[in-house]
Amino acid sequence: MNTVSDRVKAYFKDFERANNMYDPDLLNPLVSDPLVGAYPSGVVQAVKKEDYLAGTKESGEYLKSLGYRSFKLTPVAETPLKDNYVLVKVLGTARIEKESDQSFDLVHDSFYILHMKDDSIKMVFTITHDEPTKMMEDQGFLTTEP
Repeated sequence: MNTVSDRVKAYFKDFERANNMYDPDLLNPLVSDPLVGAYPSGVVQAVKKEDYLAGTKESGEYLKSLGYRSFKLTPVAETPLKDNYVLVKVLGTARIEKESDQSFDLVHDSFYILHMKDDSIKMVFTITHDEPTKMMEDQGFLTTEP
């Protein structure tokens, strides 16, 4: 089993905090330019850092409208790659609270490639979950109209 370094654990605590606050200023030092994401659907997307940060507040409002209350990111495995890069498997848990007093944890895993140099760690690539509503459907928390 791969261990996770204290440095990577600290990075994900900072990343978790920034995401829970939907704060582009806190996210800014944590991501590269550009940031690349790949999704289970096969879509791969490169996003300019400024566009990613600019969408942070809007994304937060959308997720809140779905009932998202908080995110927990737990790195579970760290694999060194070449030079200053590491691959990190992360277990993500999103706490969802619906108006009907129904609450649940939406669980998914993601993979991140981080660039680590000197005192800096930046996310450069992520393989992540699908659209939040699809995850909710897949885990039985949201149904679609026939």
